[in-house]
Amino acid sequence: MTHRFPQLVGVLTIAVLVTVSSLCHGQMNAEIQRQAAKNPLLNDYYKARNFNPVWGPGHLSGLSTFLRSLEAHGLSPNLFQLDVWEPHWLNPSPDPKVQAGVEVSTTHLALYAIQALAYGFVDPTEVHPKWKPIKRAVTASQFLDAAFQQPVSQFAPYLLEKVPPPDSRYRDMVKTLERYRKIQSFGGWKPLPDPGRPVGPGISYQDLDLLKARLQAEGDLPNTPQAKNRKKIFEQLTSDALKSFQFRHGITPDGYIGPNTLKEINIPTAARINTLIINLDRIRWMPRAYEQSEHVEVNIAESALRVYNNRKRVTTMEVIVGVKGKHQTPVFHGDIKYLIFRPYWNVPNTIARVELIPEALKDLTYMERNKYEIVPFFGVSPDKALPVTVENLNKVSSGALQMRQATGPGNALGLVKFIFPNDNSVYLHDTPNHNLFKQADRDLSHGCVRVSRPDELAQIILQRNDGNWNINAVRSAMDDASNPDNKVNLNNPLPVYLMYWTSFIMGDGRVRFDEDIYGHDVVMKQRFGLR
Repeated sequence: MTHRFPQLVGVLTIAVLVTVSSLCHGQMNAEIQRQAAKNPLLNDYYKARNFNPVWGPGHLSGLSTFLRSLEAHGLSPNLFQLDVWEPHWLNPSPDPKVQAGVEVSTTHLALYAIQALAYGFVDPTEVHPKWKPIKRAVTASQFLDAAFQQPVSQFAPYLLEKVPPPDSRYRDMVKTLERYRKIQSFGGWKPLPDPGRPVGPGISYQDLDLLKARLQAEGDLPNTPQAKNRKKIFEQLTSDALKSFQFRHGITPDGYIGPNTLKEINIPTAARINTLIINLDRIRWMPRAYEQSEHVEVNIAESALRVYNNRKRVTTMEVIVGVKGKHQTPVFHGDIKYLIFRPYWNVPNTIARVELIPEALKDLTYMERNKYEIVPFFGVSPDKALPVTVENLNKVSSGALQMRQATGPGNALGLVKFIFPNDNSVYLHDTPNHNLFKQADRDLSHGCVRVSRPDELAQIILQRNDGNWNINAVRSAMDDASNPDNKVNLNNPLPVYLMYWTSFIMGDGRVRFDEDIYGHDVVMKQRFGLR
């Protein structure tokens, strides 16, 4: 099941629930049936229960406890209008219609909250149109039914144990949110004044103690007694702690306070808390037991790729993603179904028309120098390539002909690409420009994901299907000029997720924050009502 319960909008005006004894049983059931008919999902829920009421005082108390406890998961009780519901649960209305309406609406509220904790408060398809809803083995209704089967005292504890994602990174993010809220409760951290110049090891720095306190707050610098430093000389220990901070924030770790580092240091605690809240929701979007399943994960915001299997991170590598503001890499998921060694690059018409043809019209040798070909359609053999003429270039521009780049080391896709069929024309691939992976900011592509160690990734993926694919076999296929456009199908497709996490827990347990390069955080915070 992939359905979601509609979001509660505005303030609920239906007042309250009373005990069933105050109503005729048949009258109550008939009124519940009438009220539930307004929502197909709720109608199905109550129909399976012969339209009997399910809420009594004990379970209502448990529901209040459950909703309050969601704060620890970044889900404020205000999102579920608890302050409106709770007083009325304690002061029931005598009106039978109100009683039945609140019975049904309370079920809606409970299912909505369970759905939010299990699978996300924000519907990912509303933020990322390319996202395909993930099938869920356990529905919100099934979670609620299982909770009702527990002793009343265990209603809330059961939901809080069973409903959240079971993965370790989610649990660690919840703990991290609690830690940052504790820091905020003590007043957060003080802004670090701008030193006016880069400051690092061996330099006298008057705000050294403030910097140390700041680095200790997030755990980059151990909170242990240190020798007095009356001259305020920036020592190596602090520089190493600053490198830790820089790495966690996507900055080249040089151990010096520069403009980018100062900017990240001075982001308030409250802003970090909001980032943790929305990224917890992004984890909830993922499949249950996400870490257990074998998959490739690309974090677009971090420009990094990881392969996971059975709760273990197999590898991590740098990637290049789409340019912010121009060629964003979409957030979506699919299955890697085949690889192509020494691929052609079938140039999208927009890129050909806007970027390549103007260069070729200036100098027709541009095409030969960069091994671009004009072809009647993609997939034809090299002998079908057409002459490079102004007329044919104009036909490419109009879409009557196509442009592609011949295979080889200089090809824009490098020597291997990883295909997970999708309508975004996005895939993982090698690149001839590996020097770009040294940059801290790697939003440089037209939308596809360039991989820093494609041979290693190919070996991991192919060995799942055929143990003969060792690293030497992979490199041989990449170097085999006699076998261009060599397609290798996977008997067992591998899931791949292109995610956008601006905060997450790294393998060593530290929390990382990355720049919101595409502005997706802004939309998420609006949905959560965060500043």
